[in-house]
Amino acid sequence: MKNGTMRGAGGNGSGRGNTAPGTDTYSDADIASLLFMLEEEKLAGDIYAAFYDQTGLRIFDNIAASEDRHHDALLNQASSLGVDVIEFVSLPAGSYVNPALQAMYDDLLAMGSDSATAALNVGVLIEETDIVDLQDAVASVEGTALADVYGRLLDGSENHLAAFESALGL
Repeated sequence: MKNGTMRGAGGNGSGRGNTAPGTDTYSDADIASLLFMLEEEKLAGDIYAAFYDQTGLRIFDNIAASEDRHHDALLNQASSLGVDVIEFVSLPAGSYVNPALQAMYDDLLAMGSDSATAALNVGVLIEETDIVDLQDAVASVEGTALADVYGRLLDGSENHLAAFESALGL
């Protein structure tokens, strides 16, 4: 990182695909957003795994596995940028560096623990939040490799939202 920016894999300007390596520059705010999104994806996976254990509903197991892939994609992106993520990868399920995300996890776990329906509603809330956060993240790094990754995660979150809404009959 130099002068508040970090160079990484490039983009084609479309926000998705066909990236050229080494051409993008990321600000400190972009890196902070990446780390937040990394933990937010971990939170979703941890919550869904807990709800699967609680309810036995296959939707939670399937989407937890997808969230783990989202988390891995962001870890790979951070690694390619030289961002130190060791404190994030060593945390057990349900533990977060960001205190706001820790509080969110605790609150959402409690909200969803009442019933399978409550857990599904928490799934909807998580995905709606994730979609807004990913849209904001994409907009701040448009045309970069990071935008490509965020775009793929956004597609996944929209699918997850549809699955939770379908399970609720919405």
